Amino acid sequence: MSRWKISKGQAIDLQDWALKVSGTKKFLDTLPELPPKEKIKPGLYVSYEIDESELDGGIDWPDIGAAWVYAILQNGKKEYVGEVRAYNWEAIWLCTNEFDEVDSVTEWWKYIKKDYEKLKKGDTK
Repeated sequence: MSRWKISKGQAIDLQDWALKVSGTKKFLDTLPELPPKEKIKPGLYVSYEIDESELDGGIDWPDIGAAWVYAILQNGKKEYVGEVRAYNWEAIWLCTNEFDEVDSVTEWWKYIKKDYEKLKKGDTK
C-alpha cells in the first residue's frame, strides 16, 4: 500500500535542489554524462537518470538518487563509486562505496577520486 508518491517533475526539481544545495554540482559538472552506449572509454562518469521506481515511497516520502558516479574500467566494466540522494527538500546524503554518509562535499569528492584510483589499479592487474 502506497501513501506517498512524487511525480517525475517533482523528482527533477528535488534533484536540481539537491545538487545545488549540496555543492556537488560544481564537481559533477567536471564529469561527462554516462552515455547509453555499450562501448564507453574508461574514466569517471555521472548519471542524472531518475529511477522511476524510487518515485513511490510507500509509507514515507520517497528519497531519490539525484546523481550517481560510475567508473568505467579498461575492461569495460561499470563500477559504482558514489551518489547523491535527496529526501523531501529536507535532507541530502553524499554516499560512496565505503561510506553511507559523508559530511562534506570536498571529503565526498576526495573519496570518489580515491575509490576510482583503487579500481583503476585493480583493473590493470
